[in-house]
Amino acid sequence: MVLNVKSSEHDIIEGIINNDSRTISLIYKNDYERIKNMVTGFGNIGITPEDIFQEGLTRAVINIRKGNFKGGSTFSTYLYGICRNLCLKAYNRHTPVSRMEIQDVKEETQDDYFDELELIVKLKEKLDEQCKKIIDLRFGITPTKERSTRFEAIAAFLGISADNARQRFRRCFSRLKSIVQSNREFKQIIS
Repeated sequence: MVLNVKSSEHDIIEGIINNDSRTISLIYKNDYERIKNMVTGFGNIGITPEDIFQEGLTRAVINIRKGNFKGGSTFSTYLYGICRNLCLKAYNRHTPVSRMEIQDVKEETQDDYFDELELIVKLKEKLDEQCKKIIDLRFGITPTKERSTRFEAIAAFLGISADNARQRFRRCFSRLKSIVQSNREFKQIIS
């Protein structure tokens, strides 16, 4: 099997299952920069982008080999979702994943809300541009100049007051929440 940047999803999954080092190199080449930028957007969470990428890739590979990857998205999107969840956990706990004991890491398929997250991102597109922008800034999808998700940094980035940024985010997030909660597909996923 010859792998290149345009290798099919089937080739990538097959390469992972067969423990092909060229596949891992291709994944690193295709996905590392995007994940590094996302991790950097979280600010100082006490973990390096390299560690997040390695942990995320390890979990993705394990899930694929166990047959837990459903193929409902591209591998690249799947890996990004796992890495984002790792960042959110590290951010919320301020505990670097690299210092955690192996037995402390739960099986990703139990705590991974990838399908829900993917649908929420799709439903977010129903919002107006201002709402999408402030939600993306708050969740670190679009980083501010200081790479902070704090309202003060968001406000400075948008040229508004911090209170205005908070109020705008609450209104927009409330709209998104209503869209998501009324979505039939989302109700099926969580049931």
